Amino acid sequence: MADLLADPTLRVFAICAAILTLKLVFMVTLIGVLRNLRGGHLNPEDYRFRGRTPGPPDELVERVRRAHQNDVENIPVFLAVGLLFALSGGSPTVAWWVFVVFTASRLLHTVFYLAALQPWRSVIFAVGSVALGVMPVLLIWRTIR
Repeated sequence: MADLLADPTLRVFAICAAILTLKLVFMVTLIGVLRNLRGGHLNPEDYRFRGRTPGPPDELVERVRRAHQNDVENIPVFLAVGLLFALSGGSPTVAWWVFVVFTASRLLHTVFYLAALQPWRSVIFAVGSVALGVMPVLLIWRTIR
């Protein structure tokens, strides 16, 4: 493993993958904490367990949940394609740009999502999507040439 991390492309991938994994864990934990603090549960048994009656969805809980769902739809693709790109011997400079831009965009997307900041949420999502889209194109190019 130490030999793999000597490769600068794999090293930057590992750092970005670790940051994004921590982000996923943080967001799902935040959803659970907010559900318990604010009482916005999904299941009837959770309300019964706490002696409460079901109410309307809590907007903050739902906003955090939607931001997390967006991560769940994007980060696994990065983890798969980014790893393949790194293992294919992709350029460390190119990898740094696409990996770091994607990672930063996911972090900023969540900030903008939770703060309800449009059009910034959409703009930064597009930036991350471009970075994510570049990876498979480069991977295909490296594979067929």
